[in-house]
Amino acid sequence: MGLGILAAEATKHLDLVGKLRGYFIVVFAVGLFCGSIYLVLATDVGARLGFLIAFAALSGFLMLLGLIWFTNLTPLNALHGPPPHWVVKEVVDNPAQAKTEKARTIEKDGVPLDSAAQGEIKATVDGVVTAEGSPYQLFSAATDYVVVNAEKVGGGGESFFRHRPLYAVMHIQGAKKVDVLPGGAPPPPAPDPTKPAKYVVLERNLGAMRQPALVMSTAFALLFALSVYAMHNLERAEQRAKAADLEPAPVPA
Repeated sequence: MGLGILAAEATKHLDLVGKLRGYFIVVFAVGLFCGSIYLVLATDVGARLGFLIAFAALSGFLMLLGLIWFTNLTPLNALHGPPPHWVVKEVVDNPAQAKTEKARTIEKDGVPLDSAAQGEIKATVDGVVTAEGSPYQLFSAATDYVVVNAEKVGGGGESFFRHRPLYAVMHIQGAKKVDVLPGGAPPPPAPDPTKPAKYVVLERNLGAMRQPALVMSTAFALLFALSVYAMHNLERAEQRAKAADLEPAPVPA
């Protein structure tokens, strides 16, 4: 037991050291990258103007980087928000009992889902109806039930920025238990008609993949504009000071 406690404490210590090392590397890299450029500029144009030029260059670079992430899909692990996914709204015994209005008419207005969309919904349903502590837990494993049918209803765009909600209803039922002979292949899973059927109502969450990149671009665009405006005011002040020095002194009468 004592060795276990020591091992746990050592793991926490190593984890803390690793985090501190990571923070130090990030701070050092940013300081080296930005600080070296600032030092070169400060020796040429002065500390104040050098800082404004370096800050404008950095904010402009980050603004363009955010725009690239916002307008293009990249395979890199770039800044992005939650991807589109399905969210379980309720589980009912019959679609007519659903609180979601669109789900009540799924048998009349529903469109069958293709295999890819059905697989994505099945993965979401697996994590809800088999998770311990979930309010919708019905089974202990994903192999304990089968999908009888899955349909969708709704969806589409109202305008450029607004979309109609997309719903899906998955009909599931407990799997029939079959004894397999030694060496024989198990039959494909089939629903057990003696077990109650359930209908899982889901809603499509469109996510916010581009939102963080848009916020980043907007924030650094404001900082870039502020730094350019400060440089403009600094230049105008120097011009006024130079013009005042060149003006002839008034001759006393």
